[in-house]
Amino acid sequence: MTTLTRRSLRIAVLLAAAIGTLFWLAVCVRVLMIPPSRRDGFEMLGAILATAYFLALVLPTLALGILGRWLPFGAVLGATALAIATDAVMPWIPWSVFANGLF
Repeated sequence: MTTLTRRSLRIAVLLAAAIGTLFWLAVCVRVLMIPPSRRDGFEMLGAILATAYFLALVLPTLALGILGRWLPFGAVLGATALAIATDAVMPWIPWSVFANGLF
């Protein structure tokens, strides 16, 4: 692998880890912003699943990116993490705003 390819792959892996970390933090903040009067305990399932996502996909991606080892595998983990985060966020985007021919 050439130096330029290795550097580009490392940047992509670190960027995927950063986006995954932001997604995890956003989920945790969103759960904590639920008023105490509306909490019933089930909201913690989102935080637990987001933490499992972070520990299983994002943290190994970040470690591989920082160490610079197994970058192709880190890129696969990062792409999987981004796919899961995108799949979780896409249903919440107000697509009706873009219904006037923009997309």
